[in-house]
Amino acid sequence: MATIKDIAEKANVSPATVSRVLNYDQNLSVNDSTRQKIFKIAEELHYDKHKKSYRRKAKSIAIVLWSDQSQEIKDLYYYSIRTGIEDQAASLGYNTKIYYVTDELTDIDKQVGIIVIGHRQYSKSRLSEIEKTNKPLVFIDADTLANDHFCVVSDFHTSIREVINHFLDQNQRKIGMLAGDLSDVYDKENLVDFRFYDYKNYMKELGLYDPEKVIVGKFTPETAYEAVKKYLQSGKEIPEALVVANDAMAIGALKAFREENIKVPEDISLISFNDTTAAEFSNPSLSSVHVDTNEMGRLGMNVLQNILTEDMKEVYKITLKTKLILRESSIN
Repeated sequence: MATIKDIAEKANVSPATVSRVLNYDQNLSVNDSTRQKIFKIAEELHYDKHKKSYRRKAKSIAIVLWSDQSQEIKDLYYYSIRTGIEDQAASLGYNTKIYYVTDELTDIDKQVGIIVIGHRQYSKSRLSEIEKTNKPLVFIDADTLANDHFCVVSDFHTSIREVINHFLDQNQRKIGMLAGDLSDVYDKENLVDFRFYDYKNYMKELGLYDPEKVIVGKFTPETAYEAVKKYLQSGKEIPEALVVANDAMAIGALKAFREENIKVPEDISLISFNDTTAAEFSNPSLSSVHVDTNEMGRLGMNVLQNILTEDMKEVYKITLKTKLILRESSIN
């Protein structure tokens, strides 16, 4: 008969870790792959206590992302949302299974509920496949209330206006945007970047919108660098200020500006979104809109828990407040 020690040796972890995993210790900090590995080995070795406990207690939710793992690491915004979901799921007694963009959704219907990060970034077929499961469903970082889906979002409508108003207060009226899209072939008036629509609408309201001052990358430093570099070498008028979709793209833009001897913020001001660690420690440090991404993930899991345990029928949206953090990249 298999023992905890046998499982620990095969999993290359301590017996204490095996014991705590098999007893669903929610205070244990261990990654999902290790947790699943322990369960699998216990099953293979016919560990009786594991089999009884696993069948009685195990519940699993799906976390669906639009990115692959390498993209997620480059933009810690989505990573932070995911870890917020995972931490809260663990505290509530749930396992989690992650589905990246390259993963098939063939077994997603086996999960008790689904949390999707984003919305516009997915193909219609991908969303349809998720919705057809008829599982309790919550979207994070996407306003899906009109689509009859529960959701958790940050107040980007207000923050975009706050950023643009800050530029205007510094007498900067030629305000461009470094926006994001996922396709090589995109429609500049119909991007997946939801921040772009608030930017465009408010700039139009002010009579200042110029589509020529919209630069597009794929949400990563590398693509932002290439897009900004191409724009600067095109001979087009350089904006006085730039709204940037995320901190990762702002890092790429800063590199391009340095190489072209364009000073930030003297020649162009930058304000980005998310306020990740990179924003504070970049050179110059980035002014950025702070978004509590970990809290978004935690609240998303709480919403799903309410649907699962309280049989919630009325669809609702939770909106978190943002905060503009001013640093060296903008004239303040």
